Amino acid sequence: MRERIKELRKNLHGKLFLSSMMGITDGSFCSERGKGCAMVQIGAYLAEPSAYGRREYVLPPTEEECVSFSAEECERARDESTLYVCLNLATPKLEWGLEAAEWFYKAGGDIVELNAHGGYEPYLRLGKLRAMVLPENRSELFEWLEAFSKLKVPVIVKFREGVIPDYSPVLDKVADMDLLGVHFNIRDERSGSPDIEFVREVKRRYPLFLLVSGYVRDAETVGRLFEAGADMVGFAEPTIKDAEFISKIAQELDDPSK
Repeated sequence: MRERIKELRKNLHGKLFLSSMMGITDGSFCSERGKGCAMVQIGAYLAEPSAYGRREYVLPPTEEECVSFSAEECERARDESTLYVCLNLATPKLEWGLEAAEWFYKAGGDIVELNAHGGYEPYLRLGKLRAMVLPENRSELFEWLEAFSKLKVPVIVKFREGVIPDYSPVLDKVADMDLLGVHFNIRDERSGSPDIEFVREVKRRYPLFLLVSGYVRDAETVGRLFEAGADMVGFAEPTIKDAEFISKIAQELDDPSK
């Protein structure tokens, strides 16, 4: 697995990606908006078998159904391209999440991102998603990440800046795990821009493969994020209105005169 992670980091470093948006980034959306990307994220999808058919965006509950669904999503997302396809996954139970990740990999998926970022209320009440970084829930977060790191599929964990004032107690642990990387939403609500200093400080302290997204709107900002140490830069909301948003950014990075 370490060799696989090393290869992925090499292939993804300095590249752009389409960041997940629940209810939006399905395979078809990723195919339409993924030009200029090295990776697209489908989901967020939920691994909660007992809620299948009652809640939206819940993955099919059996292996056969989930593998079939995931394979179709990956095929749509790639659409004959060589994109890496990543599943953004949230779950209320570790065993459900591990199953879904294994089935996604069996279906031809490349990467799984464990969502410790979102605000989905039913899961927040259980201490999941972004509540997992709170001191009272961290032992479970670390248990989950250790379990996910032992899977065959490479794993990213996604956090949101600002949920806690200091991420060092979390990153001190995460930096020693066999994860592909850490994805931070770095949107600064006060300034309406990404927090570039946060990126610089994380990379100064930790040898993490760092993905960032949130309020990134132009190629100049992408360049500043890469200069600060980001390994990948992602986009989400701007792609809803402009299907070519990422491809235009990529072209401008390749040719700054455009």
